[in-house]
Amino acid sequence: MISIFDVKPHEVSRDLKGYTVMFFGEPKSGKTTTACKFPKPLLLAFEKGYNAIPGVMALPINKWSEFKQVLKQLKDEKAHEMYENIIVDTVDIAYDLCEKYICNNNGVSNIGDIPYGGGYAQASKEFDECLRAIPQMGFGLVMISHSQDKTFKDETGSEYNQIVPTLANRPRLIVDRMADIIGYAHPMQEEDGTTHTVLFMRGTPRFVAGSRFKYTPDSIEFTYENLVNAIGEAIDKQAKETDNKYITDKPSEAYKQPEPLDFDELMAEFDMMVAKLQDVTGGAFGTTWAPRISETVARYLGKGKKISDCTADQIDAVELIVNDLKEQIGNGI
Repeated sequence: MISIFDVKPHEVSRDLKGYTVMFFGEPKSGKTTTACKFPKPLLLAFEKGYNAIPGVMALPINKWSEFKQVLKQLKDEKAHEMYENIIVDTVDIAYDLCEKYICNNNGVSNIGDIPYGGGYAQASKEFDECLRAIPQMGFGLVMISHSQDKTFKDETGSEYNQIVPTLANRPRLIVDRMADIIGYAHPMQEEDGTTHTVLFMRGTPRFVAGSRFKYTPDSIEFTYENLVNAIGEAIDKQAKETDNKYITDKPSEAYKQPEPLDFDELMAEFDMMVAKLQDVTGGAFGTTWAPRISETVARYLGKGKKISDCTADQIDAVELIVNDLKEQIGNGI
């Protein structure tokens, strides 16, 4: 049962496993290679860009249904022993397959053919829920996209260009909300002709980037080690503002989900409470608790409804009824 009285101060983790990261940039700028440096990675290869990465644990994904099968398998304890970070490469292709899955389910060829914009809503919901399931299961999530120089118009109608991910607008809003770090990988050429890749971590009018960490540097040399150090230093700087409180080396549990409710157990708990009240109050039950129980059920299900008619889809309402009755009994009402 959720309670505002059990809330504890949030601790910021130095462990990148607890965060969601988005890398985007030009092809062959080291995005996949760097992502595969994260501890115990599983590369979900929607795009087959791992041919030159020796030893990588890569699983080609060709259909959205295959991705959903992976999500089921990640729930297994064995998966947590094998992997710590899940890489989605590229998130663009992942969304394309998600749209195709929605189209197939609705018997249409194009997502726009589903009436009243319902296809876009279904695809967004499916994409959002499936991506969020990964950190909710305790894995780190790294998403990869390419970059494009795109023309926009500001509020005055003037055009400007900005480098952004190639990901379409709807899925990009989902990814942007999820990501703790959005890094733009850009190869730089020195005067002697050598090249190296820089990861920009703070956005400018010229390109998109960003981080939730207050003291994240503007850019770093693009390696996994440099990323870990940059985030660690940013966290340590911010920690000084709180006398080094609320910092931990344990992975973040911000996405941690409570144990799922069991519908049959909740229904049995309701029946047990009613039976106990009948036993305690005896003949007075009909004039005391019976109307209160009916009123409580009606509050969440509607007038005249019975909890015995509930299905598993109404588990949230059943939970509210059970918790409400527990509170009433505890208060001696």
